[in-house]
Amino acid sequence: MTMDMKKINIGAFVIAGAMLMTASGCTDSDFDSKYEDPSKVNQVTISNLMVGVFQKVKDYDIYEYGRFFGFDSQFVGKYAQTFGYSYSGGMYSPGYAPAIDGQWDNLYSALMQYRKMESLYNEENDTQKAQDEAFMLAAKVQLYDFFAATVDIFGDMPFFKACTLPLTNDVNGSYAPYDKAEDIYKTILDELKDIAPRFRSATVPKNFSTQDFINLGDMEKWERYANSLRLRLAMRVATQGALQAEGRAVIKEILENPADYPLVEEQGNNIFIVNQKSGQLNFTAGHGLGDWVTNRLASGAIIDRMLGHGNYDMTSSDPLSGVYVKGEDDPRILLNYNPVSITNRETGQMDEHRYLGTDLTVADELTEYYSAQAQDEVNTANKGFSQITQRGFFWENDKFDMLIMASPEIHFLKAEAYAMGYGVAQDMAKAEEEFKTAVSQSIALYYYYDSIGSGENCRRYDAPTDEEIADFANAKWNSTAYVDKLDAIITQKWLHFGFLVSREAWSDIHRTGYPSGLVFPEVSGTIPNVPNRWRYPSTEVNYNPYYKDVAGTDTYTEKLFWAK
Repeated sequence: MTMDMKKINIGAFVIAGAMLMTASGCTDSDFDSKYEDPSKVNQVTISNLMVGVFQKVKDYDIYEYGRFFGFDSQFVGKYAQTFGYSYSGGMYSPGYAPAIDGQWDNLYSALMQYRKMESLYNEENDTQKAQDEAFMLAAKVQLYDFFAATVDIFGDMPFFKACTLPLTNDVNGSYAPYDKAEDIYKTILDELKDIAPRFRSATVPKNFSTQDFINLGDMEKWERYANSLRLRLAMRVATQGALQAEGRAVIKEILENPADYPLVEEQGNNIFIVNQKSGQLNFTAGHGLGDWVTNRLASGAIIDRMLGHGNYDMTSSDPLSGVYVKGEDDPRILLNYNPVSITNRETGQMDEHRYLGTDLTVADELTEYYSAQAQDEVNTANKGFSQITQRGFFWENDKFDMLIMASPEIHFLKAEAYAMGYGVAQDMAKAEEEFKTAVSQSIALYYYYDSIGSGENCRRYDAPTDEEIADFANAKWNSTAYVDKLDAIITQKWLHFGFLVSREAWSDIHRTGYPSGLVFPEVSGTIPNVPNRWRYPSTEVNYNPYYKDVAGTDTYTEKLFWAK
């Protein structure tokens, strides 16, 4: 799956971060001058601008500092309980708010560059357009992925008229009104339908493979990415809300016509960015987790659902509390977290090889005891709760690809569609098949990256056999621990995402209410409950004159149109 990557000629094609952005993403900054600066780029071209779009979006594609220092571990990962954190009055306030607002800024920087692409493309003749079509299509797919994900956080956003400055040179007109989230979603769903098949017929430009640092010029993968993104977004809106009928129609269209709508269904189809050893694509998975201990604590809710005997609790009479039982429990836990040893205050005995995640329901006094007494069995310098394993299958593994979309998610989506009858006829046999495929592919993917990992803690455990994986997936489908089959599907999807894709896990919780049994205590802080959305950045409030149109709904409690 991992391949040697050709060096990408990216120079510094992205617009400088210092470019002032308004809420609508445009100001009177001279766009072209940023590209004419010899220290920045050599030439403003459509291919270079595509890379500029990719560069701005990649901050939330890759498992890097911005995500793990602030966005995932201190924001969506807290709300999805894919990261561990302890009870406090301010626990629903993110630890680093600029990481959230930064997504807004990066999105409009990417959109600005796409608008410039459109401007140049519209000036070309038909022959030139045929040569540049692939750049336009790829940039739009990646931009729409990022735009939908940002809508899922903020709700209504400037979209249709945003970033028109490169096209019109009208500074006053570049301030854009807010468009309804459902209108943005519908447009993206419609356009992805048009975009995906065009990758089959589009000319492959000579420099596409060297500029495309996502799929390396592979047009089939771009088509699968576009279709899979459309399926993800269709499922988001198919459960309830204004686009329920549209979402279900899209699901029906895609699942009943697989030849026309190929998806990311195998590991070889996965969409990802490969780590390079130098330059702007030199990164190592999980960078940023090491800045705060609270960035890397195990979630007790996750562990509770990975182990048959649950998260470690020394007040329990169960001698296997927190113990991994081979052949019964989730083998991904071995790669995710380090076990701990702790003196059991109730028995006086040393409890070894226990998985201990943070628990929002236990008394502060017990939390303090765990924090002070538990000893990491792998990284002996660590005290307290189990932590994400360093130098293992993920964190500090420079062989870990920066996954944008992986095949297990697609099979979970298909399982949900068949189980619930969303667009297609309800078919529990197909739902079961897709569920088992999803779980099996997830485990195989985790152990694949463990097998090629560069860290000293890789390959500490033997990968489960195909038979063992199949038995585990079968047991989860038939488990009575779930409220219903949708609970089983979403819970296993949530475990697959884990701390890798917290944003999608958070959206699923808002959309379905599953996994069942998650507890979110009310607190006395500024944000007393888990937010339904995040408030607009201060730059929006202060500079966009159209903010007045959305000020009344700019609250933490306002629900997204697709949310339960």
